[in-house]
Amino acid sequence: MLNHKRKVLLLLALIGLVCVGLSGCIVDPETTNQPENTGAWLRYTQIPATEVPTEVPLETATPDPNTQSWDETEPPVNETTPTPTIGAATIVPGLVGTATPTTDPSATESTLLKRGMQGERVKNVQESLRRLGYFEGKADGDFGEYTENAVKEFQRMNKLTPDGVVGPSTLAKLGSSTAATATPKATATPKPTATPRPTARVTATPKPTAKPKTENVYLSHGSSGANVKQMQNRLIQLGYLTGSASGKVDDITEQAIISFQKRNSLDSDGIAGPGTLEKLYSNSARQASSAVGVIGVTLKTGDEGAAVRTLQSKLKSLGYLSGSVDGSYGTATADAVKAFQRANGLTADGKAGYSTLQKLFAGTVSTASQARATATPKTAKATATIQPNTYVRVTADPSGDYVTLEKGTMGSLVTRLQKALRSAGYFKGNCDGYYGEDTEAAVRNFQRDKGLTPDGKAGPATQRYLFEGNFPKES
Repeated sequence: MLNHKRKVLLLLALIGLVCVGLSGCIVDPETTNQPENTGAWLRYTQIPATEVPTEVPLETATPDPNTQSWDETEPPVNETTPTPTIGAATIVPGLVGTATPTTDPSATESTLLKRGMQGERVKNVQESLRRLGYFEGKADGDFGEYTENAVKEFQRMNKLTPDGVVGPSTLAKLGSSTAATATPKATATPKPTATPRPTARVTATPKPTAKPKTENVYLSHGSSGANVKQMQNRLIQLGYLTGSASGKVDDITEQAIISFQKRNSLDSDGIAGPGTLEKLYSNSARQASSAVGVIGVTLKTGDEGAAVRTLQSKLKSLGYLSGSVDGSYGTATADAVKAFQRANGLTADGKAGYSTLQKLFAGTVSTASQARATATPKTAKATATIQPNTYVRVTADPSGDYVTLEKGTMGSLVTRLQKALRSAGYFKGNCDGYYGEDTEAAVRNFQRDKGLTPDGKAGPATQRYLFEGNFPKES
């Protein structure tokens, strides 16, 4: 047994000496030491003994069949094959000397910056792009669509592949002094602002200056005071009235309340109670399409504004005004007011004061046509034949001025006068050239409607108004 062990040790020592002498030679290991997946011979490179310590595995004594008992149990043998060591060289299995190392794809991907990535490297790229004029946003380190587009533009301008991916070439160009800057963007010429066209939008309801107390408040015809004045101001603001708040509920104010109630789907009783006032002072109160009347003012020649326009519209609807509704209180408006006042039993001063306005907008009035029809009662015609010798023939003035015509005159001038009166609707008889009672009555009605002295004589002023259609210069 002892002799056998000595032989083994001597053999191993001899093998070690041979390996030392043959250092650097190629050793072909047994096929059992090759990788399972290849049949190629492996090249083993000597590793210096100072770097890899030599470890000699202990040999397990070969049992002698003549001396070992069959009852003895051998300890389990480690199935792992140790790395064989020959002298100072360590054999590293799995390395093929002729194979080319494969490049790790992840190493290349880690050098690329593309959409969806974040971090400090992305932020540095964004700052470089902004320095060169390609990036105007905030350098937030988020590689989004805007950053990708900026990279593409940089690549196009610098003759790189415009794929939006920041690789080594793009990074190198970004950091170079020869990188092309972005083309300055042209400033857009501002388009001229189009003139807005008027739209048929409903005008917003004006807000009241202050919402008064409405609980237990009832304003009706005859009421007066601060609550009435505030209510009238709101009705004026919404367009139901024009003029100035008087602080008293008169006929016109009552009509304005009724008009507001109807337009806002309320009980139209003309009494401004809590419900009506609540709606009146709300932002949802509907505005009027036209005013129902003028309050709190006296309109006269020279005045202008909405109140005058409302007055003119009313006079025109009644047939007293033939001119335009222009909001200017001129001669034609004053004449129309006078005619209305005469036809309705008022003082014909041509001023639209409280009584005239109340009668015009709230009372029962006579229209111009009704006034003309009732002004001259029909009388039975005289059966007596007009005697020619009772009339004086008149002729035209050589200077061209109007000649005064009156009852008892006759001639072509009277015929012309009668025809003009008939055309104006004042004369119904025959144009026979005799200035009788019918002609005199027609002249008187004409003078009354035009604000002239109704004396029945057709003087220069009356004829000028009749033939020329304007106010007499002598007036």
